[in-house]
Amino acid sequence: MMKKWIVLLTFILCISFQTNTEAKVIWDGAEITKGQTGKLTFSKDVKIYKKNADGTFTSLVVKKGEFYRVYGHEFSTVGKVYKMSGGYRVQATDLVIYKEVPLAVQQQVSGVKFTVGTTIFANSAKGVSIKEGPNRSAKTIMQTPYGAVFKVVEVSGDYVKVEYNPRTDTTIDYVWGYVPQDYVSNLPEGTIQYVKQIVDLSVRPGWQSQSFKPGTSVAVYFTTADGRAYVSSNKVYGYLPASALSKTPIVDKELLSLAEPSAILFDATQKISLSQTAPEYYLAEFSPTASNRWQGAIQLVNDDEISGGKQLEGALSYTVVNKKLTYHLESERQDEKLMIQFPLKVNDTIYVNGQAQKVSKIYEQYALNITGSYKSFNNVVIAGDYIIAKGLVKGPYMYWIHM
Repeated sequence: MMKKWIVLLTFILCISFQTNTEAKVIWDGAEITKGQTGKLTFSKDVKIYKKNADGTFTSLVVKKGEFYRVYGHEFSTVGKVYKMSGGYRVQATDLVIYKEVPLAVQQQVSGVKFTVGTTIFANSAKGVSIKEGPNRSAKTIMQTPYGAVFKVVEVSGDYVKVEYNPRTDTTIDYVWGYVPQDYVSNLPEGTIQYVKQIVDLSVRPGWQSQSFKPGTSVAVYFTTADGRAYVSSNKVYGYLPASALSKTPIVDKELLSLAEPSAILFDATQKISLSQTAPEYYLAEFSPTASNRWQGAIQLVNDDEISGGKQLEGALSYTVVNKKLTYHLESERQDEKLMIQFPLKVNDTIYVNGQAQKVSKIYEQYALNITGSYKSFNNVVIAGDYIIAKGLVKGPYMYWIHM
């Protein structure tokens, strides 16, 4: 009889030990606990604090290399503050190294498939129907395609209540409803790819969010049947044409020199837009009047109001003498000169109003965001605080650009 009890007890202990071992989830060399969202280490000794019930504070010095579990963050008058284990708090600074626990690991620890507030997508080739209720017989609100992206509102049995914004119909804004768990998935681990050309990111099909320049790295999660890749960059999510992506890095081609002034001259047949924000704020539009001259009105801006500012007549011109290019902007208040000697090489010097600007890079083509969206420019010279290209002169507080 005693032997049977010993065998039974041994069996129970083995099962218990196995269950406890399987329950532990290890990530980045440490056990992850329920509710944990991240892990902190420190680049040097740091003092952390926690507020006690009586309003006093307790401090603790965390040694370099030690780690603490993080259970979310909050914002205070000092900025972002991490909530740490034991009730301690620490400000997000360059002394704090934060690693976010992947969503899949958090869900493994919590024992749930989907987490409220996270993004999921329709994984069925035929898409998924959004229902009015968490059951198959409920009325269908709308049908969504493969790759439709939802925000999790709550989990209800075999269904997930979601928020969806198709933004393809101006009469439809947000839609709330239920989708079956078997037809949706968490976003997979993104694969890094690179933007090949200037392209607009859309938060939903047809809705532009921002533009990306060539070489931008993005995490690609999936590609829809109509050739749209769902990506993220700097925590901004949306769709890009899959054809605009490359699996290999995009590198801007550098040049050693530019031989002739014509490589960067403004086109004498096009208008030029001018803008300056300091020391005075002005806007201008110049039209060509000769092969090397543009004229127009410079509108001074008072107190951020375009109306009411003084209007001046101005002119932009250039001369080329012995391959030295000189731009000259003149008006009642402007007398600005930009001088560049050709051939122009890396480490040469250009002069802006008599001040030297050393050339650090010359690109055959380069994308720049000057007026709110990216545009490619040819023969781009980076010299100190200035960028000069075919159809562009840009300084710290000003630019001249082809319209």
